[in-house]
Amino acid sequence: MIAVLHFCSAGLSQKSRTSIGTRNGGIRKLLLKSASSSFSVSPFTRVRAVAAIIILVSFLLAPAVASSLQEQKDKKPPPKQEPGRKDDGKVPTEKDLEKAKAAQVKLTPAEAAIELAILAYGGRKQLGIARAVIQEAGTIRLATEQGDLSGNYLLRSIKKDKTFQDLLRVDLELSPVESAEDRTTTPIKYVIGFNGASVWSAQNGQYVSPRAGADVAFRAQLTHEYMSLLRYKEDGSKLDYIGLETVVGLDTFVIDLTTPEGEKTKFWLSTKTYRVLHCEYELKLVEGQPPTKYRIDYYYTPFSAAVVQNTLVPVRREMKQDGKFVQEIKLTNILYSTKLDPEIFQHLQEQ
Repeated sequence: MIAVLHFCSAGLSQKSRTSIGTRNGGIRKLLLKSASSSFSVSPFTRVRAVAAIIILVSFLLAPAVASSLQEQKDKKPPPKQEPGRKDDGKVPTEKDLEKAKAAQVKLTPAEAAIELAILAYGGRKQLGIARAVIQEAGTIRLATEQGDLSGNYLLRSIKKDKTFQDLLRVDLELSPVESAEDRTTTPIKYVIGFNGASVWSAQNGQYVSPRAGADVAFRAQLTHEYMSLLRYKEDGSKLDYIGLETVVGLDTFVIDLTTPEGEKTKFWLSTKTYRVLHCEYELKLVEGQPPTKYRIDYYYTPFSAAVVQNTLVPVRREMKQDGKFVQEIKLTNILYSTKLDPEIFQHLQEQ
């Protein structure tokens, strides 16, 4: 959640501040060659025709019965829709990714890499089913000018046609790290949400106005995080292959994503697993001020917790702002395809 720091530091009243003081093989060769030669690169419904053949005594009815049966025989049942995969706690393996490369020959190197990444995360269809409604809970640690804050984190979201249209809400319950064991300290509750049109926020049950730039930073997680890369086709975003880069001993593909609105994000993906490992982007939070640079690092261990409904999830994320640590989120309870009341994204209400 990328705007938490802005919201928390801005949402705190002066009194509150004082008181809480992501295989090698063919695709990699293609990409390597491209780098060296500058190649620019629903519920399903089953309809059953039920025919009751009644043997009548009257011989005159026989032709009508035969005709009716012939009509039913000639009718073709509607095509069946396949349900989502059974949740067996698995995502495609490296061998599965290797087999899928043969189908990528007509794609650009950047598209081929991201299509394999989509497969690595569970596949476009499964992601669409599982991530239609999201609830991710865990803990968060924030670095602020008044000291570190830590507490509970809850993100809820409903998918729309485009990532930037997704409904989004984050609830936080924070306390200073040094007073985490002090039961006399009252946690501060924050809520920030996007209702499809605008960002709204609340502190301790009262609506507050997000400060300048906080709404931009909050909505950035809809257009700059890893899911925006995996949904590039539905968003109509453009992909550009930048090259290969070794990051902390790991070989990575570097891919630029540009949305139809011109927002850019750079992603680093493992050449072995096709997981998104890092992303970077810049936001202009305040007019007249230089842009702020963000970097998010994604972690997938323990792996047993990183596979939910056959889709891969980064269970820990760290964010840096202009090179300095500002936020860490650890997910401990993930629910997908759950039920959420759309009203929670419109206004503040009890959970």
